[in-house]
Amino acid sequence: MAAFKNIKMQFVQLRVLLKKSSPCLQLNPCRFKYNEAVSVKSVLRDHPAGSDVVVKGWVKSLRKQKSNTFMHISDGSVEQIQVVIPSSVCDEDCCFNSAVEISGKVVVSPKPNQPVEIQGETVKVVGKLDLQSFPFGPRKYYAPEYVRQQIHLRPKTNIYSAILRLSSLITNALQTTLIQDNFVSVFTPILTSNDCEGAGEVFLTRPASDEMCREMGGNRKLEESYFNKKVYLTVSGQLHLEAIAGGISKVFTLGPTFRSENSRSRRHLAEFRMLEAEIAFCNDLQPILSTIESLVKDSAKVILEHGALDLITVGKYYNENLEESLNEVLKSPFTTISYREAMELLLNNRDSFKTPPRDGADIGSEHELFLVKHMGGPTFLVDWPAKIKPFYMRTNNDDNSLVSCVDLLVPGVGELCGGSLRENRYDILKSRLESLNLVESLSWYLDLRKFGGSPTGGFGMGVERLISYLLKIPNVKDIVPFPRTPHNCPM
Repeated sequence: MAAFKNIKMQFVQLRVLLKKSSPCLQLNPCRFKYNEAVSVKSVLRDHPAGSDVVVKGWVKSLRKQKSNTFMHISDGSVEQIQVVIPSSVCDEDCCFNSAVEISGKVVVSPKPNQPVEIQGETVKVVGKLDLQSFPFGPRKYYAPEYVRQQIHLRPKTNIYSAILRLSSLITNALQTTLIQDNFVSVFTPILTSNDCEGAGEVFLTRPASDEMCREMGGNRKLEESYFNKKVYLTVSGQLHLEAIAGGISKVFTLGPTFRSENSRSRRHLAEFRMLEAEIAFCNDLQPILSTIESLVKDSAKVILEHGALDLITVGKYYNENLEESLNEVLKSPFTTISYREAMELLLNNRDSFKTPPRDGADIGSEHELFLVKHMGGPTFLVDWPAKIKPFYMRTNNDDNSLVSCVDLLVPGVGELCGGSLRENRYDILKSRLESLNLVESLSWYLDLRKFGGSPTGGFGMGVERLISYLLKIPNVKDIVPFPRTPHNCPM
């Protein structure tokens, strides 16, 4: 109690001291503004002609004349603003993509496509740029393969900054759609002792220090020393979501997911984002299909409404009319066919494929793209053979050779997401786990069926693949900021 009184007295004394001190020492919220700098967006929309402003950003174009220098400044948002400044006060280090701080006055612009510009008074280069070694130049086209080689610098390009902003809009749209549908956002662990998909495509984790592992583990293997068992980077948060769905009826998570596939295709990454959702009291696939379709269409709607300028940039780069294709996504209903119907279609066209389809087997990328082209758009593929799907999927009531599951196939990408009803019958699930020798490690998963568990269903959607589909970007490595693939993990 005495300590509390002492702290309180010191606080009172501090307040008195601040009131008596000089103005420069008094707490003033205005002092904590970002050096009074304003955003480019704010200058264009909120500051009338005659306003004094300070902007900070990067020089996206620069044209020096004898009297004046003209430059376009971007602060990382989609808008840019023209600055006209006397060449006599323009810093000689001011060049393309250098970081600058400019003060000046807002004036009416003579350009018809921009209402105002800044009549610059001072320019300060706060980040110099070596033009001789900088890999990008103004108003030049660089192929995606070249841009990809400069991952630490590509956010400076107009195309990649546009992709990042649109990706942010899509990510926010996914979460907003689910939250408005009463889903609760949760975090599932990155470190896990489960291999949810059962394919063995996991990254094994352990401390880097052999000495510490031996010290902690005793006679155990080094990879089991820290947690007393093998632990992996997550391939899915689904099983954990099922546990949470035992008390909260609608949950989702959005986080990093890891797969150790030996693939460097345009669709595969070792680390990517997965949106996963789980619905309690779910007895058929329809709620899952409806939620997935809403997520895709709401994302398309959001970037049409809030990302128009960036859509133009991306569309021009990839030679696509994104406004047209996104509106097509919005107006077209997703179709649904069964695995059996799809396989009959593939077998009837087997000569069209490099790898012929096999009845009862999984379907490849070329088969997926054929199906969506034939169906005319996004297609739900339901009721797959149980023998090629994971243990947790529920078998159909009228045919136990099939499971109630779904893959969504979309143009240009193929499989976008997969989902299923979960096997909630204790005895059937236990029998499957016994056959896989997983009863001990997944005893907690069986408990979910013993202690008031409801039927559940859910899905996982690859976020980068969704972005690839909506923006028609062929390679997911051009979407994720720092792609990780086999033999490639820079930075």
